[in-house]
Amino acid sequence: MVDLSPRLEQLSVFVPRGSIVADIGTDHAFLPIYLVQRGLVSRVIAGEINDGPYRLACQRVRERGLNAQIEVRKGDGLQILTPNEVDTAIIAGMGGRNIIDILCAYPGATDSICRFILQPMSEADVLRLWLSRHYFRIVDEALVREKGHIYEVIVAEHGLETSGGEAVVTLGPKLVANRHPLLSEHLDVLIRRRRSILAQMEKLANPTAPNYKRLRRLKTHLKQLEEIRKCL
Repeated sequence: MVDLSPRLEQLSVFVPRGSIVADIGTDHAFLPIYLVQRGLVSRVIAGEINDGPYRLACQRVRERGLNAQIEVRKGDGLQILTPNEVDTAIIAGMGGRNIIDILCAYPGATDSICRFILQPMSEADVLRLWLSRHYFRIVDEALVREKGHIYEVIVAEHGLETSGGEAVVTLGPKLVANRHPLLSEHLDVLIRRRRSILAQMEKLANPTAPNYKRLRRLKTHLKQLEEIRKCL
């Protein structure tokens, strides 16, 4: 049996039992193997663009006798899929903007998938805002600690995002609504980072500078985050 890291295990929690899954950027196929070995799903398409990890994923699946349930495909993002081939897609371990690019690149596949389990390594706020503006709603979220770092996991489905306020949407509407146990700590990190960025920008800013509008937006957003922090 494969044992997963806390980050990958959290992804598995959000996979609907019995679903057909695509794991985009599967690396060594640990997550697909875990899902199948534990009987959580019957079929996974594991996608990997890089040659070395692709070969290793094929080897791991073959060694465990899981070729009938796990198909490893080499390709970029959702292009490895045909529409309606899977109902759940996992896109993890890459930047938020890269995830957006993947969702935009092959709309036929994107539109046919019911659930997206996303784990951005950076710019989760950018990803959430994009989702809310492109007819995706966030149905669940989690924070998970691994090796001293807090990772964000976002579960999105097609639909209208109804959570109010840009600050709440970018922070994580379900994290805020459910008062996630790690949210206070996560917020403290975000607030420190934004204060540091703001201090650097204020040294350079003037009313006519191109970054002045960004400076004002950052101040507003920082204030909103601080208000949310006070309520936790």
